[in-house]
Amino acid sequence: MASGKKKRKTEEENREFNQDWRESFAFICNTYGLPTSLICHEKLAHNKKSNLERHFTTKHAQFTGKCPTGDARKKAVEEFQKTITVKLPAK
Repeated sequence: MASGKKKRKTEEENREFNQDWRESFAFICNTYGLPTSLICHEKLAHNKKSNLERHFTTKHAQFTGKCPTGDARKKAVEEFQKTITVKLPAK
């Protein structure tokens, strides 16, 4: 039985990348607007905090142990960001 409800589309939710996620979860927003992990370079489909947090805690648990919040994490994220910008081809 089909219900009369429309399905929500994530494109219609107008989700934007939050810059605080860069330091918290080591993610940046790529040129297509998708969140990209600075550690493993994996792209996620949507700008949702829960998705980024789940990826970070399940796949990069060692990073949290090595670099807890604060200056150490900020410095590590900046180093990751430098390496990813070097790998991207210049336009």
